[in-house]
Amino acid sequence: MRQQGNRHYQGRTGNYIDGNTVKRIHAQPKKHSEEVHEELVHRREVERKHRERKKNARTAARKNMERAMQMSPGYVLFLAAAVVVMVTVVACYLLLYSNLSARMKHVNTLESEVMNLKNDNDAMQKKINTSVDLETIRKKAMEELGMVYPSEGQIKYFDVDTEDYMNQYEDIPER
Repeated sequence: MRQQGNRHYQGRTGNYIDGNTVKRIHAQPKKHSEEVHEELVHRREVERKHRERKKNARTAARKNMERAMQMSPGYVLFLAAAVVVMVTVVACYLLLYSNLSARMKHVNTLESEVMNLKNDNDAMQKKINTSVDLETIRKKAMEELGMVYPSEGQIKYFDVDTEDYMNQYEDIPER
């Protein structure tokens, strides 16, 4: 049944299509030898022009590189001056940095010396405080030196502000 339907379709169009591909209806005419020769000559000419363009581009690139590699005396002087300035700046920086590190070492040495002296001071103060017996001093002052405690009428009291110290402009009045 399928064949009959296809024949009916083939009769209207003149070709039978099988599947999803289309076959060529007309074959391409064969080219003449002159056309083939002209096409070959044309291709060779295009390739020659392409090679010539590449060669010219390479030559221009080489000339540009040669020009870029050449340095004028002014440019050389500028580069030399820049290098001298850079070396000077780096040398100054290194000198300042070494001075800074030397001073930091000196400061650390002085800080450790101060800390040692404070520790020695504290140790001596504790030694002095523990070596002094106040009761022995009081007895010696009363017996040998004649110290007497003040009586109630001899003691004067006065108010002190909340400051840590007091300036005395006059003598304390006596009774």
